[in-house]
Amino acid sequence: MNDSILVKGARLHNLKNVTLAVPKNKLVVLTGLSGSGKSTLALDTLHKEGQRQYLESLGMVTGFLSRPEVDSITGLSPSISVDQHLTNRSPRSTVGTVTEVFTYLRVLWARIGHRPCPACGRNTPPAYHVSGDEVWDDESAGGEPDETPRAGPTVPCPHCGTPIPEMGMAHFSFNKPAGACPTCTGLGTVHQADLRRLIDHERSVAAGAVHGWHPSVVERNTAILQAAGRHYGFAFEADQPVKTLGAAQYDLLLHGVDSPEFRRHFPGAAPPTTVAHGRFEGAVTNLLRRYADRIEDAGYREKIERFLVNETCPDCQARACAPRAGASPSPGSASSRPRACRSASSPHGSTRCRGASPPKSGSSPTPSSPTCTNACAGWSTSVSGT
Repeated sequence: MNDSILVKGARLHNLKNVTLAVPKNKLVVLTGLSGSGKSTLALDTLHKEGQRQYLESLGMVTGFLSRPEVDSITGLSPSISVDQHLTNRSPRSTVGTVTEVFTYLRVLWARIGHRPCPACGRNTPPAYHVSGDEVWDDESAGGEPDETPRAGPTVPCPHCGTPIPEMGMAHFSFNKPAGACPTCTGLGTVHQADLRRLIDHERSVAAGAVHGWHPSVVERNTAILQAAGRHYGFAFEADQPVKTLGAAQYDLLLHGVDSPEFRRHFPGAAPPTTVAHGRFEGAVTNLLRRYADRIEDAGYREKIERFLVNETCPDCQARACAPRAGASPSPGSASSRPRACRSASSPHGSTRCRGASPPKSGSSPTPSSPTCTNACAGWSTSVSGT
């Protein structure tokens, strides 16, 4: 197999009888002055001839595709072209969805994928028939996911007879509820509160430690926090710097009485039922709720985003797919679940904030500096059983 693409005598547009070898399996960058022929070589010569040769190999008529002005091109493989002008700015749009390569891969995984039976754990081969409900769902639009997943047909496990939902293309898509991670809805990232901007740990709640709280809101929320403290049997110290607050007080301030972060401190206690008795939503919880409620309001969204950061989804780790979507093994592959090609930072925990770590019991919160890494991997499936 040729290890390079050999172009001889390219003379389209500004190319003047150019001959060169382009190495394969490497990132090759074409540079030069404007009008020197970079796009002509890459798109109008290499890509165009690759398309023509590919269609010709399938026995299709290629009369509508003229040969580029070149003596010969050897070692050329079928190629795809991603234009620099984006037609869809949706975060759900990737190279795979734009070029429809992702659609063909999902067909492959849905048809030949093996998976373990949820009851007996033994390998379950694919059902070699196409369900009448299955349709070709093109993802090139990269739009929002469907509203709700639909229950599909089932196939019996050949070992124990347990009915298993039949796999379809939707189970391998981060744009469909059946395959998307429920935490990030298939985006691979979630909005987190940036505590370094939201909370001034050197100041007290009464002195305005929470940025964005109007003085009247500070007075009102201070009273609610103190009422919540009385409900749970402790005194909320609104006049003390936030950095000196205990773990329960800190979690109450950030996440509110209904959050698992706070309720872990009082697992047997019912939360207050009214605001007057201490039903506090939490500064972080309130911020994220208001952002979600007014996501369509660009001006308001921009104001809230000052206190937010994008973090890797703690559940799917930027893979964007639901865990069950990775349960389709294919012989010879090595990963444990499908992964979307995305770049994101990796958090050190699953909290909904960034910039300060929740304090342990009896200690105060201290700022942290999460280490950011880039994660970009192609879709793959898990190793099959037996």
